[in-house]
Amino acid sequence: MATRSKKPTKSASTSGTTAAPAKAKGAPRYQKNLIPVQSGHVAVYASPRVSRALHEITEDMTLYHGVRLSQVLEAVYTQGKKDGARTVFEELDKKIREVHKAVPHKNPGKPKKTK
Repeated sequence: MATRSKKPTKSASTSGTTAAPAKAKGAPRYQKNLIPVQSGHVAVYASPRVSRALHEITEDMTLYHGVRLSQVLEAVYTQGKKDGARTVFEELDKKIREVHKAVPHKNPGKPKKTK
C-alpha cells in the first residue's frame, strides 16, 4: 500500500510564473552588492533580481565599459533626483493654492483718513 506524503504539491492549475524566492523571517529583502572602484568598494543595495542583473553586467566588464556604465548610472540618478524634487514641489504648490482658496483673505487697502 502506497503512503501519501504530507507535503503539498503544485497543482497543474497554477500559473506558470514563479514567485520570488521566500526569504527567511526577519531577513532583509535587499542584497548588498560590492562594486569595485579605484578607491575601494561601493555598496549597492538592490533586490535579488537587480543583484543578478548587476552581477551579469559587471562579470566581464572592461575599464571602458565600467566608465560608460558609471556615466549612465549617474545620469539616471541625477534625473531621478530631479523628478522626485519636481513632484514634491508640485504637491507643495497645489496644497498652497488650496490653502489660499480656503482662507478668505483680502488686502485691507488704503487706510481711512483721520480728521
